[in-house]
Amino acid sequence: METNRQEDQEVKVETRPIIIVLTLLVVPALMLFPLGHASSTTTCTGTTSNAFVPTGPPTNVVTNTVGGYAITKENFGLCFTGAFNGITQGKVTIVVSLSTGNGIFFGQNTFTGTVTTSSGTSSGTILVPFAATFSSGNFQGPYTLYGGTGGLKDLGGFGTIQGSLTTFSGTYTASFFTS
Repeated sequence: METNRQEDQEVKVETRPIIIVLTLLVVPALMLFPLGHASSTTTCTGTTSNAFVPTGPPTNVVTNTVGGYAITKENFGLCFTGAFNGITQGKVTIVVSLSTGNGIFFGQNTFTGTVTTSSGTSSGTILVPFAATFSSGNFQGPYTLYGGTGGLKDLGGFGTIQGSLTTFSGTYTASFFTS
């Protein structure tokens, strides 16, 4: 019994420097992630432009560091106005270079709300996979639309997202087609 206690103390003493080093690496990396994730809940009103803002902080956030990169997986929500008017719920993976602060993110969300096209306005849900690169505090990248339900069941499309990492709000372009 005494031997096990001594071994436990030795393990604690030997792993303490590793934990401190990991903490010193991960905390600065987390500072590179969007500060907008800490924003309060937002409603989908106030603008008619093609814009989006967070609906609140992310959930289920898990971060690991691997070979000079911080990799974070999280769930998120966004509020869209303009051609899309509604909310999204999704999952994203964020990969940040610890040496440059630049990186990528990718994932998929489900949009629920109305979409206005040249043919009119329809409501339902639609899947939206996306990817983006970021540097110097800004991101941009493509998204696609598929798998709609309700009034969006025949809708497809694509566009771009762009915005600020500090607020995780931004704008988008949209091109639609029907199948």
